Amino acid sequence: MTAPFPPATAVALISCAAIFLLNGCGKSSDAAGEVPPRNPKEAATQLQQVFASAPPDVKQNADVASEAMRKGDYEKAVLSLQVIRSGQNITLDQGLAIHNSAVAMEAKLISAIEAGDENARRAYELLKRLKRN
Repeated sequence: MTAPFPPATAVALISCAAIFLLNGCGKSSDAAGEVPPRNPKEAATQLQQVFASAPPDVKQNADVASEAMRKGDYEKAVLSLQVIRSGQNITLDQGLAIHNSAVAMEAKLISAIEAGDENARRAYELLKRLKRN
């Protein structure tokens, strides 16, 4: 009795099947939260994208947070993120974008504090207080 495939072909088929299974089923890597933003500007873009179809008042708060993050208005950005986070009916993607924005802001604030920025220190203390709540 002979094998249905030569050994080299069987190994190749098994390897292809393993690669397919490990890579998943073609899920997009562009979904919010899968690739965390590296800085507040990227986080601001992600925030605007996921809140684009939100109710007008929620979208406006996300726009304010995004603009503050882009301009380096640390305290306003932290407060705006808290306002959005405390809202109701936040989707999973929106929640991830809020979290990613807070993480990006925290990293930026720590860097700015190390450079002696007192505004960053105040915003960081505010962020820590808000995280406790």
